[in-house]
Amino acid sequence: MNRDDSFENLRTLFAADLAEKIKTLQAAVRDANWDTIGRISHQIRGTAKSFGYSEVSVLAAELEQAVAQKSLDYSADLVKRISDLFVL
Repeated sequence: MNRDDSFENLRTLFAADLAEKIKTLQAAVRDANWDTIGRISHQIRGTAKSFGYSEVSVLAAELEQAVAQKSLDYSADLVKRISDLFVL
């Protein structure tokens, strides 16, 4: 397995994990679970850009700010936007 294959395997794993994180974020927004939204948005922001998902990373950073402001409507909108960008 060459380096490109290894990266693509990691990218595939990230994509599968992101799909699960999006589902968890959607539930956390419904429950206004700020800790979960903050933790997951931070994780996404930190890794998405590394795997070529720059826009997802930017939205996750905005989501972190929405959590800091306890803005539920804006958080819901950002989670939807992340989900829309990352259609599996």
